[in-house]
Amino acid sequence: MVNRVKDLVQNEIYKMIHQKFIYLSIIFLIFVVVISGIGIEYLLPESSNVSSGYLFVLISSRTAISMIGIILILIFSSMLISNETSSGTLQMMLINPVSRLEFFLAKLITAMIFSILLLITIILTAFLVGKITLGYGDYTERGIVLFTQWQIVSNLLYCYLILLFPIFCLCSYGILISILISDVGFSIGLSVGSIIFLDIVKERLNLTPFLFQSYIETPFELAQDIVEGFGIDWTPKIFYCLGISGAWSVVFLFIAYLIFSKKDYKH
Repeated sequence: MVNRVKDLVQNEIYKMIHQKFIYLSIIFLIFVVVISGIGIEYLLPESSNVSSGYLFVLISSRTAISMIGIILILIFSSMLISNETSSGTLQMMLINPVSRLEFFLAKLITAMIFSILLLITIILTAFLVGKITLGYGDYTERGIVLFTQWQIVSNLLYCYLILLFPIFCLCSYGILISILISDVGFSIGLSVGSIIFLDIVKERLNLTPFLFQSYIETPFELAQDIVEGFGIDWTPKIFYCLGISGAWSVVFLFIAYLIFSKKDYKH
């Protein structure tokens, strides 16, 4: 099973690198981060502060991920299976000695590979632009080193790792919609539209603590504490982030595979 899933993932990666959408997504995200770097004086007027470089990384990556990356991940994951269904290739895939579970896992892994690729692109670009425009160093106050450069960078990376949990949940949701809706355009519209709609009404309906997308910015809030010299306060919110994201991921994947395993794709 592991070898077949590995082969399927390799096939998905091959198809992925031949899609213009992948390269356009990467270019667009790099553009957003670079534009943030050009406007650095407006974003961070106190550019002489040693924390400004780290703060720029935080602001630019937060903007790129929260406002754009989420939509790109939803678009990609929500068309993974619906695209195969509408084109008729899914029926041919299932004729081969490949189980639906193996196919399902390969699609999920592919969605995460794409998401991690976007995240790495954003982080590396932000760090590079921050290095060129502002630079990095130890966080000091009155000549006392509060945090070394390595401590700040390592804690930032920890926060980005935490971000993978709500991102995985986002991929799971996109896969679910991709299975429910065979039409690619409708699948993309429903996945993106539903998330935007819930973001608009969640506070009015008191749904904020229960929705996984409410915790996408939690890692950035933690990172901002150390960037500003306070250190990370591992408040209960981080556990809500992990718990809610994990719980919804299980729900989405369970429903998605349950439908996928029983759905008739012969027609």
